[in-house]
Amino acid sequence: MGKDKEDFYLENWEERMKDWLLDPDKVQLDEKEFRIDFLDTTNSFIVEVETENICPDELILMKKDHRLVISIRLKNELRARCRDIEFPFCLQQRDLTYSLEHHTIEINVPKQESSKRTSLIIRVQGICDDDPHSL
Repeated sequence: MGKDKEDFYLENWEERMKDWLLDPDKVQLDEKEFRIDFLDTTNSFIVEVETENICPDELILMKKDHRLVISIRLKNELRARCRDIEFPFCLQQRDLTYSLEHHTIEINVPKQESSKRTSLIIRVQGICDDDPHSL
């Protein structure tokens, strides 16, 4: 894809994401499942998962073509809470990283493809101790 065409596609995606963030159904999922926010940097998109009011015990990130599925299993809950985000590019060759910050899980989605093979699933267990405010 040419640079001009890619920039145009990213611009359209950013407009769709603004609509997505303002969608009442998505806001309801923020309250029911878990809250997510987006940041756009020069080199990557950052997805922030708010964990202030939840105690995540397990995090699973799954890359499915253009979709990132974020699944969080909480202590003392049988079902996982899930959210998915559509990106303007295929995630298969993107080397996703994450960090655990104070009350936030930060997921870094690079804009450039990786030259090496990347994992389609990232699974992190035991990320919360008994204090729900410790993450």
